Amino acid sequence: MKKRNIPFGYQYQNGVIITHPQEAAVLNRIFSEYQNGYSLLEIASRLNDENIEYQPGVTGWSKSRIMRLVENERYTGKNGFPAIIDEDTHHAMMEMKAKKNTQHGTDRNHEIFHIDVPVICPTCSGEMVRRHDSRFKKCQQRWICSNADCRTVIHKEDSNLLDDITVLLNRVIVNPELVQISLIDESMSVQTLKAENEIARILDTLDYDKNALRKKMIECVSLKYADINSAPYIAHRLKAVLLDAEPLSAFSLPLFKRTVQAIHLEKDGTVNIRLANGQMVGKDDENATDSNHSAESSAENPGENQHS
Repeated sequence: MKKRNIPFGYQYQNGVIITHPQEAAVLNRIFSEYQNGYSLLEIASRLNDENIEYQPGVTGWSKSRIMRLVENERYTGKNGFPAIIDEDTHHAMMEMKAKKNTQHGTDRNHEIFHIDVPVICPTCSGEMVRRHDSRFKKCQQRWICSNADCRTVIHKEDSNLLDDITVLLNRVIVNPELVQISLIDESMSVQTLKAENEIARILDTLDYDKNALRKKMIECVSLKYADINSAPYIAHRLKAVLLDAEPLSAFSLPLFKRTVQAIHLEKDGTVNIRLANGQMVGKDDENATDSNHSAESSAENPGENQHS
């Protein structure tokens, strides 16, 4: 790759260094995303995905390249280069970099780093990502929607998130009858019925092709297997797990992994969980609910308030 002979964001005009409008716009985007919590890798990946060029015909964005741009003081107007950002912005980014470097001692064994279910945005239903920022004194953790068109931010301390999940799990542990179990649907799909009818027609002929019959029967079995509704089994298994569980005095990662398929955050930080059977359990719900399930539990008139 041909090396640049002038920093990204600048160009020569009549022997004078001036800003390159398109590249300066990319720089301002990089600086803005870095300050908004994007990681170096995320910024580089987005630029590469959008085929934004580092120099003519070349993308090649990487973590190290982004960091060099973030660290470069010439963008503040030093050493004869026109200013693209002000010194306060550069100073703020350097403070963020220094604080991120202090994160190396973070305990990665903490439960929060092992929550592998999606955390759902209340605005667009996209997936949210956790960020830690020690600049905030009141609450250093926040969840940011990964949807670039949304970017909803919810401040929620790790300890409070885990405590809220524990409360919701205890609700169904002490009353596992709240688990809703779908009625078994024994109906067959149109494709399955068609395959059965074709088999019947083949058998009605006197001289049928055994290989064709065998192939059609295998196809029919496969279709019937696909028709099986696993929801009742999942709900029964979930209920059995909850029946065996003791009320929690603290967050239990093993139980969480066995019972929860998603976390839903509200804009005010309220936590709801979606259980393995698809039910939503929320702070203000009388009962766990899901309109896609017909309850066979002993709970009367299950609530129908859902959080999507």
